[in-house]
Amino acid sequence: MNILETAHTGNTGLIITSLNEDDITGMAPEYLLAKLKEHGYVVLRGFQHGITGFSRLVRQTSSRISLDPARSFDGDTAQKVDAGYDKVGLHCENGNSPFWPDLCWFYCLKAPERGSQTTVCDGKLVYQHLSARAQAAFSAQDIMYSRRVDEQKWKTYAYHALASQANAPASIEDTTFAHLLSLTEGTAGACITLNDDGAIRYQFRTPAIRASRINPLEANNFANSIFGPSNNYEKPVITFADGEIIPTDLLEEADAVCDRFTYDIGWQHGDVVLIDNTRVMHGRRRIEDKSRTIFNALSYVA
Repeated sequence: MNILETAHTGNTGLIITSLNEDDITGMAPEYLLAKLKEHGYVVLRGFQHGITGFSRLVRQTSSRISLDPARSFDGDTAQKVDAGYDKVGLHCENGNSPFWPDLCWFYCLKAPERGSQTTVCDGKLVYQHLSARAQAAFSAQDIMYSRRVDEQKWKTYAYHALASQANAPASIEDTTFAHLLSLTEGTAGACITLNDDGAIRYQFRTPAIRASRINPLEANNFANSIFGPSNNYEKPVITFADGEIIPTDLLEEADAVCDRFTYDIGWQHGDVVLIDNTRVMHGRRRIEDKSRTIFNALSYVA
C-alpha cells in the first residue's frame, strides 16, 4: 500500500491516507491495531470504499461483532447512525452497559456539505488535565448505571451477538434470558434481572477512570458515558457506586476539561474512523446537513 500518515491534532489521533485509492480491506489488522494502540483513534481516508468493504474490514480486524438492536441494520455488521439531529454528548459507545465493545467504527458513505461533525475526546488527555481533587474523586469509587431495556431490544441484541457461537439461538423469538446472561460471563460489575413483562433491568458498575483494553499501558483514561445520550432507550440512572449522586462541581470540571480536548472529525466521502472505545469518547455536533449518511459498527478484539 502507498499511504501517508499525518497527525489529526497536535495531541491525539492519526490520519492514514491512501495515495492511490487502495482497497481498504487490504489494511493489515496488525498494523491498524498498532496505530490505534498508539494514537487512540485512526481516520482512514482516500481508500476504495463501500458498505461491503467496510463490513469486511471490521470483521477481519475483530474477534466478534456487537450490534445495537435499536438501530437500522445493513447486513450483520454495519448499522446506520440515525439518532436524530441534535448534538450528542461525549460517551463510550455502550459504555453505560455490560455490553461495552472494545472498538467503535464509523463509515461515511455521504459526507455533509456543512457542519455535522463527529467529535472525539481522548480520555488520556482529560485525566491528565483534571485537578488532583477530581482525579482522586473519580478514582475513589466506580460509577453505577441502571436502566430498563425492553424485551425485543435485549433479545435482538443477544441473538446477533451470539450468531457465530456454539450456543447461538435459532431466532430472536428463541432467544432466552440465559442467552443474554451468557454474554456477561466474566464481566465484573454486571447485574441483570428479568421483569415480569419480559423487559430487563441492569445495573452496571465500572470505573470512570479506566485502562484501555487496546493498550493496557494507558491505565488512566477518563473514558465513560457520564455525559452520553439516551437515544432509543430509557435514560439511565447514573450515580457513584455507593448510590450518591455525582457532585455538580465535579461534573462541571470534567465537562470543561473534556470541552478543551474535544476535536472535530470533518467528514469526507469514504472516510472510515476507528476508535479505541475504552480510551477515547466520541459525540456529535448538531446535524446541519440531513443528507449526511454515516454507518457504525461495534466489535471486540478478543
